[in-house]
Amino acid sequence: MKKILCTALLIALTACNESSSHSEKSSNTIEQKVSSTTTLTKPTAPLSLLTNYKNAAEALVVLIDSEGVETDIESASAALVQASKPILRSFIKKFPQCQEYLTTLDKAADTIPTLTLAEIESGYHADGKLPAITDANCYHAKDLLVHPATVQAMAKIGINNAQQRANAKAEIVEVISHFSQVEQAYKE
Repeated sequence: MKKILCTALLIALTACNESSSHSEKSSNTIEQKVSSTTTLTKPTAPLSLLTNYKNAAEALVVLIDSEGVETDIESASAALVQASKPILRSFIKKFPQCQEYLTTLDKAADTIPTLTLAEIESGYHADGKLPAITDANCYHAKDLLVHPATVQAMAKIGINNAQQRANAKAEIVEVISHFSQVEQAYKE
């Protein structure tokens, strides 16, 4: 899969009239960012979790922009969902008031990408299937899982046109925004 991803990105970058050496550097950087998601299982500190997550999210945006195939987008977004789980567990330790909310979400993580986009929106973006919260930090942390799970569902359905690709990209751009709120919460 890494070879396919790198090849697709290299072709896309070359097609944009970039120099060969620049394309190879970009391709290698993207490959490193995407592959770093596989090393997220036993992090040493919350900051390393956050750094790896952000790098993987940025790599997913590049993959979507470069018109990556749905199976690669689905795999990369699934890896981002998995990368969010240890962040959520760590977040619960720092913000115990988020425990019920984020634990409920974590239990639904494998189900969310199998739902329709409308069910994901009402149940998880709009919190219809989650317990009430009083701390906005919980909401921002939740979105680290929900947005990539939404892109995973979009890729399963099929990203067949420019609007669908833009919608998938918007999900990850938005999660990067929520990510900065989570990062700030860790610093407090």
